Amino acid sequence: MPPTTTIIITISHTCMIKRRRRRRSGRRPYPDCTSTSTRPDQTRPGTACCFHTLTRMHQKQPPRRGEAPAAVSPGHYAAAGQPFFRPPPPPTDPPDRPSPRQPGHRYAERPLSRPPGGPMPSRVPPPPHAGEAPLPPPVRPGTRSRSSSALASCLAATAFLLLSAGGAGAALFLLFRPRPPDIAVAAVRLPSFAAANGTVAFTFQQTASVRNPNRSPLAHFDSSLRVAYAGGELGSVYIPAGLIDGGRTKDMSATFDVPAIPVEQQQQQQQEQQMAIEVESLLVVKGRVKMLGLLTHRVQAAKVCRVGVSPVDGRVLGFRC
Repeated sequence: MPPTTTIIITISHTCMIKRRRRRRSGRRPYPDCTSTSTRPDQTRPGTACCFHTLTRMHQKQPPRRGEAPAAVSPGHYAAAGQPFFRPPPPPTDPPDRPSPRQPGHRYAERPLSRPPGGPMPSRVPPPPHAGEAPLPPPVRPGTRSRSSSALASCLAATAFLLLSAGGAGAALFLLFRPRPPDIAVAAVRLPSFAAANGTVAFTFQQTASVRNPNRSPLAHFDSSLRVAYAGGELGSVYIPAGLIDGGRTKDMSATFDVPAIPVEQQQQQQQEQQMAIEVESLLVVKGRVKMLGLLTHRVQAAKVCRVGVSPVDGRVLGFRC
């Protein structure tokens, strides 16, 4: 085979290899290479075109950044004093810094850890129904803040209303609070008196003024007058029920007979003076007062008086309440 034919076949083979490499890398083939013939009996324009194109690309196109220059293809003539394959340039990055990932490079995936004695975990995700129950839809922070502020406003309004109602009730109670009636003993008399054989018997009568300090009427009931002597009760009488208007005063009088009671007498009187016996009277007034026409409150008042009586003629020597 002539040398010229061998050179042409080598150039055509090299051109085909370059075209395949460019197609695999995604780049366009040489635009001016329309035909590559490997047989010597065919035309040579395509071969010469590929040879011319390869020579021009190797001469004019500089190597890409970060990429070693392409080696001279077999059969081509290299420059004088240069090898067919040029060594790659030294790296510009420091040795401790990892080189950037080349385009198209993919890191090896980390193998899944296999538990001892268990099956190899699968990379296929489980179906939606195989996992846990679906989570509720997330609540927007704006909605939560608005609901919290509304709840706080309702609580504050409720507390304000309760405090207002309590203050109004306390003011009304202090202004219209029911008070017990005022009792003032006006007079104490003994209409009848009898003394014989160291005993005395008399009729006890007491008059008192009862004032209603409330604005509402006072309905009194179960009122009574009791008389005691030497620690023992002599008798009692109930006062009829009645009504006392607000701010008014009413006179109450009670009279009842006291049976004969023994009286101690001094056999030897060094001084000429009469001895006095002391009896105690207890006047109790009970009633009801309506506050604001709705609420009813019970009130009660009592008055204790000590009365000195002469055992000779039954005169009232005095009383103290």
